[in-house]
Amino acid sequence: MKNKRALVISIVIFIIVGILALLLILNKGHIGKYALVNVEPVDEQEEEILPKLELKLENEYLSSKNKKETVGMTVTIDGETVTDGATFTSSDEKIVKINKNNELVAVSDGKAIITANYDGMTAEATARVITPIKTMNFTTTNSTIRVGKDLQMKLKVTPSDAYIDTLKYTSSDEKIATVDPSGIVTGIAPGKVKITVYDSYTDTEKSVNLTIKK
Repeated sequence: MKNKRALVISIVIFIIVGILALLLILNKGHIGKYALVNVEPVDEQEEEILPKLELKLENEYLSSKNKKETVGMTVTIDGETVTDGATFTSSDEKIVKINKNNELVAVSDGKAIITANYDGMTAEATARVITPIKTMNFTTTNSTIRVGKDLQMKLKVTPSDAYIDTLKYTSSDEKIATVDPSGIVTGIAPGKVKITVYDSYTDTEKSVNLTIKK
């Protein structure tokens, strides 16, 4: 009989303790006006912001036809220039070399990754040695396009092996005609429009006038 009574008392105590614990959790350590447990919010660990090293080339492109051309480089950490303390390497010195003044010098056509090292940190940039465009002219015979139709602009460049990824096509009015990166013009609405191709390396451009008809 005593054992049964002790068991009942233990169960009642267990239930009361459980209810109190639940109340403390739900009320952040408070029961009524009384704070039985001081629950402090856990601050999220702040993410450490590491310094960022950046390498910027004065120009991404160098001409394989101009051996005297050089391209300078700038290294920064969070905007602060640290170029003088950096060291540089080229992934392929048969394409791009680095002279004693830490300038890029073209060797032959191709692409190389330039790496800057400073205080245990590294940054990279891509340098391209190209055969630049000497002349360019549109040879497209059509001067009109129907609305909804396409026209591939034909551009002749010299020398024939010139690098053409420096070219960008634009339309004077995209409500009349659009042009994509490969020079395909699409008629949008009747009117007149000028299509221009610009070479970012030589800073030259050529244009042609087109008429869009219904």
